[in-house]
Amino acid sequence: MRITRMLTMFAAVAVVGSCSDNSTGIPSNVEIFQATLNGANEFPALPTATTATGSATITALGNVISWQVEVENISNVSIGHIHFGAAGTSGGVMQSLSPTAGSYTTKTIIASGSAVVNDSVLVHMRAGDAYVNIHTSNGALPGNNTPGDYPNGEIRGQTRKL
Repeated sequence: MRITRMLTMFAAVAVVGSCSDNSTGIPSNVEIFQATLNGANEFPALPTATTATGSATITALGNVISWQVEVENISNVSIGHIHFGAAGTSGGVMQSLSPTAGSYTTKTIIASGSAVVNDSVLVHMRAGDAYVNIHTSNGALPGNNTPGDYPNGEIRGQTRKL
């Protein structure tokens, strides 16, 4: 896994070095996506309100995406993904974000990484048909559904291209 990430980073650096915009040093073909995460965006709606919030920034260069996810006021983070699906719908997982499990009261980066992805991931993101979802679970009995126990997702945000 580490070797794959290292090779991905080397490839990205090589591409960056060969096609950057002379005035900024940023490659002209980099795409940046942002998602604002909160409980109000979850589908279906959460039965109990949550104060958890977060943001996700995803950059794409060719078929390499990199991400950073920051959250606050969330307990029992378990998993996180990029899913396909328009607002108000649920969709399948396209990319795991591998967040660090735990509870966070202050703004904390819980996930960062990169991966080579299938073209369909970028097609969904460009169309606004992708979302970032952070799931929580404290191991309580199924159906508890209180903050920190939303295994189907506690905070969510649609990706939008900047």
